[in-house]
Amino acid sequence: MSKFNIQKILNENVKHDDVVNEHLSDENEQAIWLQTALDEYINDGNFNAFYTSLEKIIEIRKISVRKMSKDLELSRSNIIRLLGGETKTAPKLDTLAKIFNYLDFEIKITPKRA
Repeated sequence: MSKFNIQKILNENVKHDDVVNEHLSDENEQAIWLQTALDEYINDGNFNAFYTSLEKIIEIRKISVRKMSKDLELSRSNIIRLLGGETKTAPKLDTLAKIFNYLDFEIKITPKRA
């Protein structure tokens, strides 16, 4: 499981965003971050929080929305609304699958743990 260096934050008065950005520079940590956000979305139905997490990964990777929309053949304005949590309905699964594939992640289905 991932570990934030809380002591570093407390001792050095480091900004939370800086620690998160450093932590999320690792692809495995990004996967954990997104899986956690997706699990929360499935449990509470708040897809906007999930897409805000996805936006953070795209920001960390320094991927421009323009390039992403061109590569995925999706509307730039729709991607901006989606990642900003400005949509009122959850996007289609194929849109999510395209974005995950673009970021080299995969969606897996596993049985719930007891």
